[in-house]
Amino acid sequence: MNKQLLFPTSVVGSMPRPDYVKDLIADDFAGSESEYRRLMEAAVRSVVALQECAGLDVVTDGEWWRKSYIGVIAELAHGFELSRNPADGRPWT
Repeated sequence: MNKQLLFPTSVVGSMPRPDYVKDLIADDFAGSESEYRRLMEAAVRSVVALQECAGLDVVTDGEWWRKSYIGVIAELAHGFELSRNPADGRPWT
């Protein structure tokens, strides 16, 4: 049965990243590509499960696969340079 919802619920934008996901997407991740993929797939499964448990109608990967939410702007627009957060050394997201 196709259920038509008047107001389907979903996350707008990206889900906040826990530290372990921030560590995975850091430029200095020491693991292999296959290890990265395995760990990230597990992280995405957890964020999908979180949304399902919350009862959301539309679930996403939380945009956790993206290294940066603003990186595309810096790549396309001249005069922008991505820098690292001085508090923890991670790239700004």
